[in-house]
Amino acid sequence: MTPRPLLLAGGLVLRGDAGGMAAAPLDILVEGGRIAALLPPGAPHPEGVALLSAQDRLVIPGLVNAHTHRHGALGRGAVADRVTLEMFLAGAGALNGHRGLDEKRLSARLSAAELIRRGCTACYDLHVEVPLPTPEGLGEVGAAYAEARLRAVVAPMMAGRTLFQAIPGLADRLPPAARRRAEAIAAAPAASTAPSASSPRSGRMCGGGGAAINPCGSC
Repeated sequence: MTPRPLLLAGGLVLRGDAGGMAAAPLDILVEGGRIAALLPPGAPHPEGVALLSAQDRLVIPGLVNAHTHRHGALGRGAVADRVTLEMFLAGAGALNGHRGLDEKRLSARLSAAELIRRGCTACYDLHVEVPLPTPEGLGEVGAAYAEARLRAVVAPMMAGRTLFQAIPGLADRLPPAARRRAEAIAAAPAASTAPSASSPRSGRMCGGGGAAINPCGSC
């Protein structure tokens, strides 16, 4: 069944062209899920449209968050507000480990809700699972984004170096005893942790409903 045309009336619409960005009073006619026309306020419109007031609202194009981490949605409440990024990252394993599939899906739902409230309609999610990404976890995250109607690319994160190896000078700022412990940390060899080529946990998987999942980089 074709939905009724929708008229967003009375809002300020942000538009951009070669001359820059500007907001002007316009009505937006939506037909078949797409913007069909931008009309002057009060201009004639098709009969039978559903009216939605945008009075005192700024209407903007959907934003794209090109770098987000949905797993952080459940980690923010576990640290103080003014903890540095380096300390937050250093504790990422403890904050994000030991999560079940329900928690991974909940974290993605929270992240999607936060993005939508801020005007984002698409995102690129750098996804973390400890110790490694799994098809099951990726499926739950993709399903959560699809339920929220948020377009998402879910890109699993894997690293061959520790945080202290990746950030120059970070270990040097630690007290001697802590520095020795940090320098002794090493990432496990991929051969000992990654699924084998014949494992049912490896391979290509794509999620529907607007969430693309690409654990192997082949999509």
